[in-house]
Amino acid sequence: MQTRQLIIASLVLIVGLAWSGTASADPLKKRLKIQHHRINHGIAIGELTYKEVRKLRRYHRKIHRQRHHFLADGHLSHRERRILERRLDRNSGLIYALKHNDRHAYDRGWYRRYH
Repeated sequence: MQTRQLIIASLVLIVGLAWSGTASADPLKKRLKIQHHRINHGIAIGELTYKEVRKLRRYHRKIHRQRHHFLADGHLSHRERRILERRLDRNSGLIYALKHNDRHAYDRGWYRRYH
């Protein structure tokens, strides 16, 4: 009976540790998704020019690739998470700055051609 309880307790511990390791990357994935929507919203309402969108999407892809690279071993360390959070913070500030500058996309036809 005690061996059975020991096996169950160890399985619960292993599953809990595995689940907590994968959950640590979810907030970063959510932030990437939100930033992607912010970029698309800037396009839709004409706040971003074509060159600004290219720049933002390039940074977005770099962060996404780096996240994928960090998660290749199945674990995201505290250092890796800090690196990604800093890059996401910088990218968020850049999105805000480019959406609120005085440049606007006067011809939004380019958006339909590339989507």
